[in-house]
Amino acid sequence: MVDIAVIPGDGIGKEIIPRVCEMLYSVDQSLNFVYYDISSQRYINNGITVTDKEINDLKGYKSIFFGAIGDFRVKPGIMEQGVILKLRKELDLYINIRPAISFKKITGNEINITVLRENMEDFYSGISGTFTGTKKFRKQDGMYNYDIDISGTADNAIYYTLGMLSERNLNRFFKKAYEIADSGIITVTDKANAIEMYSLWREIAGKQSSISKKKINFEYADSLAYNIIKNPLKYTYIIAPNLYGDIISDMTSSLAGGLGYAPSGNIGDKNSIFEPVHGSAPDIAGRDIANPVASILSSIMMLKHIKMNEPASIIEKSLKNIINDGIIPIESGGPYTTSGFINQVVKRATLLNNEVE
Repeated sequence: MVDIAVIPGDGIGKEIIPRVCEMLYSVDQSLNFVYYDISSQRYINNGITVTDKEINDLKGYKSIFFGAIGDFRVKPGIMEQGVILKLRKELDLYINIRPAISFKKITGNEINITVLRENMEDFYSGISGTFTGTKKFRKQDGMYNYDIDISGTADNAIYYTLGMLSERNLNRFFKKAYEIADSGIITVTDKANAIEMYSLWREIAGKQSSISKKKINFEYADSLAYNIIKNPLKYTYIIAPNLYGDIISDMTSSLAGGLGYAPSGNIGDKNSIFEPVHGSAPDIAGRDIANPVASILSSIMMLKHIKMNEPASIIEKSLKNIINDGIIPIESGGPYTTSGFINQVVKRATLLNNEVE
């Protein structure tokens, strides 16, 4: 059996993820899904985001299939930072892979861009506060060893968030990014012309590209955003710091049909989390109209990551075939509901599976 932890989460995550798991099982019965109730509803009921025991349990899985987190009844940031960002840090998932690959039947174009996003540092450092006294930040683990004291007063309310980059993390990040970027044009983006810490980003990017024998181009993030809209076919792989990668990957997904077509993978040396980018979408939850394609694509990425290439190929072919045949989700103007679309993938996958057997 292949054990996969499942966190459906909130909103449409609870709607889509269990159905996609059923789809995966219909193709390969060696998959065993272990569900975890990590959700906003639990936080509302019990004040719990994710427990230390759950984190330790999740470290025992090579892969986690994650739905979405967030609920309008919970203050923004509590669940996002308390669950998904915490899991990324605790499981040491240092690279985020966000493909934007279009279906021509949906978009009329042939976008094929993958954003490789640094997933641990930058302005997602978690070092924040206000200038109203002294605050100490201490971190000692396998990656970091630092003490930071911040103190001060001001005649105006000032809130700060520190961006940080470390040489050790960037070396492993770029090494992994260049392994993934196996073909096409590689663009490394930043704002080194305005933010000094990105000089280290460029230095490590250049050093690791020489070691990996990869040709790279540098482009400032604002220029890149402009040029992606002007000429998206110019780009294949974009390697970005955490904040810019978050923003740019949403932009590239809009060119490939929208967030309903945007999968992602958070990868570390031992663990991984695969999730659709679209969020919990509480406004459409429970109506059977959410687009399941991003979750299906994320599940395909997950299967490939754990070397289950045959079922991944069957589902991938089935998805492409039904879309090419005009089976389109409601989000893109078609008649197919969430469950109806997934059922069509299952039907096509069953036919392909029988052919393989």
